[in-house]
Amino acid sequence: MVSKERIDQISKDILESSGFTFENRSTAFELLAYKILSDRQRAIKPIDENESKDKIGYYIEPNYSFEKVAQRDRTNPESWYEAFQKFAVTNPLLSDMFISEYSHLGEIKDKSLEDYLTTCDFTGFSVTESSLLIDELLENCFSDHKMMYLCDAPKQMRELIAEILNSEVKKEKVSIFDPVAMSGSLLLTMKEKFQSKVELYGEEFSPDLFRLSKIKMNMVIHGIDTQTIHDNFVRGDFLKDEEFDANSKFDIIPMIPPFSRHWDANPELLNDPCFSEVGVLPPKSKADYAYVLRGLQHLSEDGTMAVMLPTGALFRSATEGEIRKYLLEKQNIHAVISLPQGARNYMAIYTVLLIFKQKKSDKILFIDASRDGVKNAARLKQNFLTEEGFTKILHTYRNREEVDRYSRLVSLDEIRENDYNLNIPRYIDTFSEKKIDVEATMSSLSAKQKAIETSKKEMIELLNKLDTPEARQAIKAVSISE
Repeated sequence: MVSKERIDQISKDILESSGFTFENRSTAFELLAYKILSDRQRAIKPIDENESKDKIGYYIEPNYSFEKVAQRDRTNPESWYEAFQKFAVTNPLLSDMFISEYSHLGEIKDKSLEDYLTTCDFTGFSVTESSLLIDELLENCFSDHKMMYLCDAPKQMRELIAEILNSEVKKEKVSIFDPVAMSGSLLLTMKEKFQSKVELYGEEFSPDLFRLSKIKMNMVIHGIDTQTIHDNFVRGDFLKDEEFDANSKFDIIPMIPPFSRHWDANPELLNDPCFSEVGVLPPKSKADYAYVLRGLQHLSEDGTMAVMLPTGALFRSATEGEIRKYLLEKQNIHAVISLPQGARNYMAIYTVLLIFKQKKSDKILFIDASRDGVKNAARLKQNFLTEEGFTKILHTYRNREEVDRYSRLVSLDEIRENDYNLNIPRYIDTFSEKKIDVEATMSSLSAKQKAIETSKKEMIELLNKLDTPEARQAIKAVSISE
């Protein structure tokens, strides 16, 4: 078994390699994934292509293994491109997993990453251990590039969503769909935490092919069935139902959409059943509730959906206020959980986790965990939940408990009185009066006053020794201030 320390060290070495830069992100992950897959195949020693595909779901021709390509000419990017092309032909279900072209592979000029990987041996890595390595890299390599990866959430937030949704599962087999799949890490966290057998589905709207290839790469390395990857993970815009039509229903939908994404709020969409009943569209500048409404359209009758949104979604008015009213009157909102500032990577803003159900909720559980964060020393804009804060959210949610100044069950009537505003301070009083020790305060003031008087006397003595017009003027000013 490979130790966690060893995995951490390999991750650190790879990230510090000059070849593993943000600009080369696609090439870097592809080279690492290709090395892991080559070593995994070498470890099982298949006698032919059929045995390899049967055991691990893919096949790399021996002459195109990572080691063979590196031995021939690791400085020639065309060699790697040829190997990736051969992989696509041999594994048609994964034909778009390695997408780098010759020119892109050529961007790594010093070949330090290939040099480093050539010395690595992943044959002893289990699926779990190689998965941990990829997870570690995904968690850290894009930490300073928020504009490209706004949808990613740190591991702790993924685990929180997974634990909350796992507590809602009553069936032995559940379907889980992430409409904004990114790297697929949220889905894989769900698979890890769920006790039930799961079927994973994912969609990624970005036109950047790298994102879809990264999902498939991540899934293969985590041991997901090749046919499942091919059938269940697609590129398309969830807001337009490009791939999963309205008849596709899922038991669990975890979702971390891009905050306030601009979208095409075409008035013709009011004919779409997703929006026709509510009668309005979210504003073009904020697609937050478009994701919510589309998600509910795909949620099964007894399903649960968790969506992470900016806190503004709780109280913004205009059409968003009308949509919020619609959702509340339908009693789809099950819980509102506020998180610490910066709980989502890169952004020093407050976020909220909204839990939705198709079955009506008589009361909404409000949880205020916004004060339970601790600063991430490595990423100053990010906060973690404390361990106690994480556990407290789960316990409170699962038991739907009311805790003074922390959580409340709120009726729809009370929310109507607040004009459907869900801002948490309207429902949870977080103000705590500080007790003032009058005696101690007076004693402290007295001590400070004595210190001031002593300082004045010392100043006057020094000024008297100078005996200049300026010094005498200063003494006069000090005396008047008394």
